Amino acid sequence: MLAPGVRIEGYEVVSVLAIGAICHVYEARADGTAQPVAVKVLHEAWCADHEIVNRFRNEASVLRSIQHPHVVHLLASGMLPSGSPYMILERLPTHLARALVDADGALPSRTAVRLGSQIASALLALHGRGIVHRDLKPANVLLDAHELDAAQARLADLGLAKVPSEARAEQIAVGHVSTGGSALLGTWDYMAPEQWIKAKTAGAQADVYSLGVLLFQMLGGRLPFVAEEPKDLMALHLFERPPISRLGQQTPPALRELVGRMLNKVPSTRPTMQEVIGQLDSLR
Repeated sequence: MLAPGVRIEGYEVVSVLAIGAICHVYEARADGTAQPVAVKVLHEAWCADHEIVNRFRNEASVLRSIQHPHVVHLLASGMLPSGSPYMILERLPTHLARALVDADGALPSRTAVRLGSQIASALLALHGRGIVHRDLKPANVLLDAHELDAAQARLADLGLAKVPSEARAEQIAVGHVSTGGSALLGTWDYMAPEQWIKAKTAGAQADVYSLGVLLFQMLGGRLPFVAEEPKDLMALHLFERPPISRLGQQTPPALRELVGRMLNKVPSTRPTMQEVIGQLDSLR
């Protein structure tokens, strides 16, 4: 753990923001300014795991290479004397998971459409570089304000992103990670059918599906598929038709139709992310 007062690249650690299984996140402030930043540090216990370390470094490399208004901004990255890699990121006050809890139900369709379009534009920027996020969920969508009517979304946490080896040619320093076909990569409630079967081969259309789940949750106040056991949840994602009728009449028919297409089981039958953006923007 970093103690308050520790300095990293001109930033002074103020407090602990979050303690996760793999990373600790701290609030810090730059010299001579009250503007906070977030310092994400890999836990020392994981520093001997080359795959985890490479995923952390890959996330920093991707964020450094992509400057987009709806992708969280990387300010610096490096290695602590202890051997733990770190990232210094813009500090945002909340995230979509908390906003959904506070809303205690569905968001207004205009809010869901606006945030959905912003998230889709960030994903499209990744896809343009051959990168697939593979872990889209509310906790990975940061918000720059608590008031949802004005909040802007930032896509974060690319630790499970699929980065092509060709990215080396674009100056993204990619470390090797294993994505074996039997590994489940992602968060179960939001995973596309193909991620359940073979995460290694999941492409950009998997992110379209995950965004469809997220839009359903924002519009309906609940997830489309819920089960206690992973095998039961997998069966629902693989075989059950999404309950689009539960979105209700407050959701415009064109929006319900779009979400239904995004949740198609076969990747090739889903709209592209560019088509998703176009349809969402037409509904704003």
